[in-house]
Amino acid sequence: MTNSPSVAARMQRAVRAALSTLAAVLCLTGANVSGAIAFEKSELVKAAVIEKIARFIDWPVLAGSSFLLCAAEDNPQLPVLRAYYDGAQIAERPVTVRPVRRFDGYAGCNLIVLGPKELAEMGKFRALAEKEHALLVAEGPDLAKQGVHVAYFSDMNRLRLEVNKRVLDATGLKASFRLLEVAKLVE
Repeated sequence: MTNSPSVAARMQRAVRAALSTLAAVLCLTGANVSGAIAFEKSELVKAAVIEKIARFIDWPVLAGSSFLLCAAEDNPQLPVLRAYYDGAQIAERPVTVRPVRRFDGYAGCNLIVLGPKELAEMGKFRALAEKEHALLVAEGPDLAKQGVHVAYFSDMNRLRLEVNKRVLDATGLKASFRLLEVAKLVE
């Protein structure tokens, strides 16, 4: 038995490091820090978790020049996602956060952050994800059982991840073994 930290502990440290780095970069670049500080720490952590999840996905060759992260225009996470991903890269492409008004606006998205309203239309989103090779991410327990590819939530002050590998595999996307190691697999 080794004393090496678990993958979950390393992931949690990576999220904390990402937040610290974000704060340092904002300060050093003279960015509008007051706007960034206006976000709750928990909202920034959620944005960081989504980023870390995306980095543990084996993405196919992506069409287009940017990585499209999409959320409904009324999703409460949208402002923090815009701030957090400004200048970020995923899958070696710059991230563009796209607010979406109607369902057809999700076409071409690589990662879709689902809110409660979108969860009611899970069948449509799963079909779109399979066609577009898009990753569906949402916050809340038991959402992976409903067809979300990766769900995250806090339970007793611990980050929990659930992956529905069967529906994820249907999109042509593959989760890294490191993500699968720390997540609860559901069907």
